[in-house]
Amino acid sequence: MNKWKIPGLVILSTILLSACSVNSDADKLYKQPKPLSAHVMLPERIEPQSTRVVEVHVMQENKTVDDAESVQFKVWKKDDPEKVQIAKAHYNGGMYTAKATFKDDGVYYIKTDINARGEHILPTQQVAVGKLSKEDLRSLQPAKNETHNHHSHH
Repeated sequence: MNKWKIPGLVILSTILLSACSVNSDADKLYKQPKPLSAHVMLPERIEPQSTRVVEVHVMQENKTVDDAESVQFKVWKKDDPEKVQIAKAHYNGGMYTAKATFKDDGVYYIKTDINARGEHILPTQQVAVGKLSKEDLRSLQPAKNETHNHHSHH
Protein backbone atom coordinates (compact mmCIF):
# COMPACT_ATOMS: atom_id res chain seq x y z
CA MET A 1 0.00 0.00 0.00
CA ASN A 2 2.88 2.37 0.71
CA LYS A 3 4.16 1.99 -2.86
CA TRP A 4 1.05 3.93 -4.12
CA LYS A 5 1.43 6.83 -1.69
CA ILE A 6 4.10 8.82 -3.58
CA PRO A 7 2.68 8.34 -7.10
CA GLY A 8 -0.81 9.09 -5.76
CA LEU A 9 0.42 12.33 -4.16
CA VAL A 10 2.16 13.36 -7.41
CA ILE A 11 -1.01 12.74 -9.46
CA LEU A 12 -3.19 14.53 -6.90
CA SER A 13 -0.78 17.51 -6.76
CA THR A 14 -0.69 17.75 -10.56
CA ILE A 15 -4.49 17.80 -10.75
CA LEU A 16 -4.76 20.45 -8.04
CA LEU A 17 -2.03 22.66 -9.52
CA SER A 18 -3.46 22.50 -13.03
CA ALA A 19 -6.73 23.88 -11.66
CA CYS A 20 -4.84 26.98 -10.50
CA SER A 21 -3.79 28.30 -13.91
CA VAL A 22 -3.22 32.03 -14.49
CA ASN A 23 -6.19 33.95 -15.83
CA SER A 24 -5.02 35.99 -18.84
CA ASP A 25 -7.65 38.67 -18.01
CA ALA A 26 -6.48 39.03 -14.41
CA ASP A 27 -5.25 42.60 -14.97
CA LYS A 28 -8.80 43.69 -15.87
CA LEU A 29 -10.03 42.52 -12.47
CA TYR A 30 -8.01 45.27 -10.76
CA LYS A 31 -8.77 48.98 -10.78
CA GLN A 32 -6.87 50.65 -13.61
CA PRO A 33 -5.75 54.21 -12.83
CA LYS A 34 -7.23 56.86 -15.08
CA PRO A 35 -4.73 59.73 -15.09
CA LEU A 36 -5.81 63.29 -14.50
CA SER A 37 -4.75 66.10 -16.78
CA ALA A 38 -4.72 69.81 -16.06
CA HIS A 39 -4.61 72.87 -18.24
CA VAL A 40 -3.54 75.89 -16.19
CA MET A 41 -4.61 79.26 -17.57
CA LEU A 42 -2.70 82.32 -16.49
CA PRO A 43 -3.18 85.95 -17.45
CA GLU A 44 -1.16 86.92 -20.53
CA ARG A 45 0.37 89.92 -18.81
CA ILE A 46 0.81 90.39 -15.08
CA GLU A 47 1.80 93.71 -13.57
CA PRO A 48 3.49 93.98 -10.17
CA GLN A 49 1.32 95.03 -7.23
CA SER A 50 -1.69 93.23 -8.74
CA THR A 51 -4.06 90.44 -7.79
CA ARG A 52 -5.02 88.20 -10.67
CA VAL A 53 -7.31 85.23 -11.23
CA VAL A 54 -5.58 81.95 -12.02
CA GLU A 55 -7.59 79.03 -13.39
CA VAL A 56 -7.16 75.34 -14.05
CA HIS A 57 -9.30 72.99 -16.10
CA VAL A 58 -9.02 69.48 -14.66
CA MET A 59 -9.91 66.50 -16.84
CA GLN A 60 -9.98 62.73 -16.66
CA GLU A 61 -10.63 60.65 -19.78
CA ASN A 62 -11.47 63.84 -21.75
CA LYS A 63 -14.23 64.78 -19.28
CA THR A 64 -14.25 67.74 -16.91
CA VAL A 65 -13.62 66.84 -13.27
CA ASP A 66 -16.10 68.80 -11.15
CA ASP A 67 -15.69 66.84 -7.90
CA ALA A 68 -12.01 67.25 -6.96
CA GLU A 69 -11.24 66.70 -3.28
CA SER A 70 -8.90 69.71 -3.33
CA VAL A 71 -7.37 72.15 -5.78
CA GLN A 72 -5.00 74.89 -4.68
CA PHE A 73 -2.44 77.15 -6.25
CA LYS A 74 0.95 77.63 -4.62
CA VAL A 75 2.70 80.78 -5.82
CA TRP A 76 6.22 81.93 -5.02
CA LYS A 77 8.82 84.25 -6.48
CA LYS A 78 11.85 82.49 -7.95
CA ASP A 79 14.32 84.29 -5.69
CA ASP A 80 12.15 83.92 -2.57
CA PRO A 81 11.07 80.24 -2.42
CA GLU A 82 10.40 80.38 1.32
CA LYS A 83 7.47 82.79 0.88
CA VAL A 84 4.77 80.60 -0.60
CA GLN A 85 1.31 82.02 -1.12
CA ILE A 86 -1.40 79.34 -1.03
CA ALA A 87 -4.73 80.09 -2.69
CA LYS A 88 -7.51 77.52 -2.39
CA ALA A 89 -9.40 77.16 -5.66
CA HIS A 90 -13.16 76.87 -6.01
CA TYR A 91 -15.08 75.17 -8.79
CA ASN A 92 -16.75 77.71 -11.03
CA GLY A 93 -18.44 76.43 -14.20
CA GLY A 94 -15.85 74.05 -15.60
CA MET A 95 -12.81 75.69 -14.03
CA TYR A 96 -11.20 75.82 -10.62
CA THR A 97 -10.31 79.45 -9.90
CA ALA A 98 -8.43 81.39 -7.24
CA LYS A 99 -6.79 84.77 -6.83
CA ALA A 100 -3.06 85.25 -6.43
CA THR A 101 -1.15 88.41 -5.63
CA PHE A 102 2.04 89.33 -7.47
CA LYS A 103 3.88 92.04 -5.52
CA ASP A 104 7.16 92.59 -7.33
CA ASP A 105 8.74 92.32 -10.77
CA GLY A 106 10.32 88.94 -11.42
CA VAL A 107 9.79 85.31 -12.30
CA TYR A 108 7.12 83.47 -10.30
CA TYR A 109 6.28 79.79 -10.09
CA ILE A 110 2.70 78.61 -9.92
CA LYS A 111 2.23 75.03 -8.79
CA THR A 112 -1.29 73.66 -9.00
CA ASP A 113 -1.86 70.98 -6.36
CA ILE A 114 -4.78 68.78 -7.50
CA ASN A 115 -6.28 65.83 -5.62
CA ALA A 116 -9.19 64.17 -7.41
CA ARG A 117 -10.61 60.68 -7.73
CA GLY A 118 -7.68 59.00 -6.05
CA GLU A 119 -5.08 60.77 -8.21
CA HIS A 120 -2.65 63.56 -7.28
CA ILE A 121 -0.93 65.83 -9.81
CA LEU A 122 1.22 68.94 -9.44
CA PRO A 123 1.59 70.83 -12.73
CA THR A 124 4.04 73.74 -12.38
CA GLN A 125 4.51 76.79 -14.58
CA GLN A 126 6.65 79.91 -14.63
CA VAL A 127 5.20 83.34 -15.23
CA ALA A 128 6.88 86.70 -15.77
CA VAL A 129 5.63 89.65 -13.74
CA GLY A 130 6.46 93.20 -14.82
CA LYS A 131 9.96 93.99 -16.01
CA LEU A 132 12.53 91.23 -15.80
CA SER A 133 16.24 91.58 -15.13
CA LYS A 134 18.70 90.08 -17.61
CA GLU A 135 19.29 87.25 -15.15
CA ASP A 136 15.54 86.55 -14.89
CA LEU A 137 15.21 86.58 -18.68
CA ARG A 138 18.04 84.04 -18.96
CA SER A 139 16.50 81.79 -16.33
CA LEU A 140 12.99 81.90 -17.81
CA GLN A 141 12.28 78.46 -19.23
CA PRO A 142 9.55 77.45 -21.64
CA ALA A 143 6.36 76.74 -19.68
CA LYS A 144 6.08 73.18 -18.50
CA ASN A 145 2.82 71.57 -17.55
CA GLU A 146 3.70 68.36 -15.77
CA THR A 147 0.82 66.07 -15.06
CA HIS A 148 2.58 63.01 -13.75
CA ASN A 149 2.40 62.04 -10.13
CA HIS A 150 5.12 63.31 -7.83
CA HIS A 151 5.43 65.05 -4.50
CA SER A 152 7.15 68.28 -3.63
CA HIS A 153 7.88 70.50 -0.67
CA HIS A 154 5.89 73.47 -1.99
